[in-house]
Amino acid sequence: KALDPNSVVSMIKTIPNEWYNADYIEDSIITLTDYLADHQFAFVDIKPKIDVKRDTHTIDINYVISESPRVFVERIDIGGNERTLDSVIRREMLLSEGDPFNRSKLKRSEQRLRDLQYFRDVKVETKAGSQPDLAVVKITVEEQSTGELSVGAGFSTAEGPLGDFRIRERNFLGKGQDLQLATTLSGRRQQYDLSFTEPYFLERDLSAGVDLFSIERDWQRESSYDQKREGFGLRMGYPLAENTRQDLRYNLENNEISDVDPLASRYIREQEGDRVTSKVGHTITYNKLDSKTLPTDGYIMSISNDVAGLAGDARYLGNKVKSMFYVPLDDDNSWIFSTGAEAGYIFGFGQNVAINDRYFLGGNTFRGFDNAGIGGRDTVTGDSLGGNRYVKGTMELMVPMVGLPKEKGVNAHFFTDAGSLGQIDTDSANTNLRDDDALRLSVGTGLSWRSPLGPLRGDLAIPIIKEDYDEKRIFNFTFGTRF
Repeated sequence: KALDPNSVVSMIKTIPNEWYNADYIEDSIITLTDYLADHQFAFVDIKPKIDVKRDTHTIDINYVISESPRVFVERIDIGGNERTLDSVIRREMLLSEGDPFNRSKLKRSEQRLRDLQYFRDVKVETKAGSQPDLAVVKITVEEQSTGELSVGAGFSTAEGPLGDFRIRERNFLGKGQDLQLATTLSGRRQQYDLSFTEPYFLERDLSAGVDLFSIERDWQRESSYDQKREGFGLRMGYPLAENTRQDLRYNLENNEISDVDPLASRYIREQEGDRVTSKVGHTITYNKLDSKTLPTDGYIMSISNDVAGLAGDARYLGNKVKSMFYVPLDDDNSWIFSTGAEAGYIFGFGQNVAINDRYFLGGNTFRGFDNAGIGGRDTVTGDSLGGNRYVKGTMELMVPMVGLPKEKGVNAHFFTDAGSLGQIDTDSANTNLRDDDALRLSVGTGLSWRSPLGPLRGDLAIPIIKEDYDEKRIFNFTFGTRF
């Protein structure tokens, strides 16, 4: 099928009666080439024919597109992988032998390979095949270490001093499997995790994993109790469409509320003891980000639902929706504007929602406020009680520090957070309880650095709209490293 010239006229950036610009010609050629490559014209040649009319001081530009047959993928050659199996690389490709050639799918395939983080470098090239209508895709990778044996140290205003020990292999036996054993110890948390993930279970695009965990957390400062969670989880994920994925999960855990202060709120004292939770859930995610690790363009949206009550003590339905958008403001993706929103609602079946299942906002999740700094609170004891529903929105502008190259990883941030948290289950009136859905708003600025010793970030945030019982935190700092 021949190309209709009218179908590509709108892609040409050189517009009649505008000033001549050689960059616009180059941009037009790139845009046309990519478009035609997406329609199987892999080796098309576009040359601008320029006719200068000196008497009228104008220039006529004619884009000459050479004839090219529609192209199919003859074969995919892979090189440089000494440890990683060919099948691990091939399964990330959105093109297979015999498929119509598509430049956009080839670029997305290259990004998928980079997102694996198994390779230091990935090169994807297209070469002429054995016939004019065939192309060979050559993939060359440079492998890097995927095993981690690390000891970590850090500090945050939320956790205090923090250390971790982690053994992880992200490409176990070269099959792309992820095996991890981790221990995290801080002034307020002790956590132990063992997890295994098979990204292509039964040789299909079906991830499967298992997690074992034990977490002890000190909530004395916020709510006058200690918490211990022990259990396991099973998970499975599969694509619903090219950018849409569904993840299923099952969790069984024992949740213990202990060491409750005798003067704590009665809403907390009533919940002291053990509670078994058995729940199933799912998440549907639509992902159009340009990168999983450091997104600079695109968006991601998700919806989650969890039901507890198949066994155990808890009976509830929890729901969440989230979205995040990234917009680059310059050509080299140094200035990034991001905005997002999320909301959650949980309600019990014939029983109140326990404090360990409620939502909490503050600290890193709502800058300008302390951990669990907003939401329901006993105004006499000062204990935070969380809430059954919340909404939150955020906007942030990230810009590189003036005078420093982008590669240094030093950025300034300007942000605002807004939202509310409320609705606590209660069986009787209590004048000490403050529980409303009042709006909170904070604005702030921060500085981040991807330092050789680990990521570092400090934020200064000021609450603009708040309640008199909220707990503020103006400065928030996090630093972590592994060595």
